[in-house]
Amino acid sequence: MGVIGYFLSYRAIFFAAAALVLPLLAALGRIQPSGIYFGRASGVPEYQGLSAPPRARHWSLWKNRSLLIFAGCEFLFQMANASMLPLAGEALAYSKEALSSLIVSALIMVPQVIVALMASWAGRRANTWGRRPLLLVGFAALPIRALAFAWTTNPMILIAAQILDGVSGTMLGVPTALIVADLTTGTGRFNLAQGFVGTMSGVGASLSTTLSGLVAGSFGRAAGFLSIAAVALAAVLLLWLRMPETNPSNRNDA
Repeated sequence: MGVIGYFLSYRAIFFAAAALVLPLLAALGRIQPSGIYFGRASGVPEYQGLSAPPRARHWSLWKNRSLLIFAGCEFLFQMANASMLPLAGEALAYSKEALSSLIVSALIMVPQVIVALMASWAGRRANTWGRRPLLLVGFAALPIRALAFAWTTNPMILIAAQILDGVSGTMLGVPTALIVADLTTGTGRFNLAQGFVGTMSGVGASLSTTLSGLVAGSFGRAAGFLSIAAVALAAVLLLWLRMPETNPSNRNDA
């Protein structure tokens, strides 16, 4: 995308993004119904029927304290995380950096490379160390990254700081589905709980750009990133103080 923006135009980036929907649809079309196991998907692996197994009532999720705390952690994390790159990209654009499209592309690409390299390792560690230690590492990387963005607009330092975004993406992305599965085992409500956590993340992300943008517009770019760091620190504290270990094999040691 950065190369397209640099050699063609910024508008061409959006045309390229639209074109990538076609192979996406082709890949989705190859998913066969026979490959879907309703029992496993609902957290009831012993169920072998061809339809969804019996499920707990919807409102039972509201009594799951750990699930609510985890959703709150996700909300705060995304409220801090979602606006960081837009603010950085805006700063680069206003600085009239000639290679701004390539720099922004690097800011996006570096975390994806880190996630691709670390994901399998994180999956194994989630089953041996537990989910909570990985989450703490991922959440703790966010305020550090926000402080780095508040400190400088040097492109090379910002790109290096994005390694922390990859760490956060790995340590949060891999355990999330495992945590929801841990908390909904036997209820048949894994997908509902996953959707609830995802909704809380989305709400936090949608508020992020508005609130941090207001702070940055009123008090400056550095203040915007400092406010992000404060929200990120609140997420770390909530996770540290209230979120228990959910892995059944590690739960007694938490």
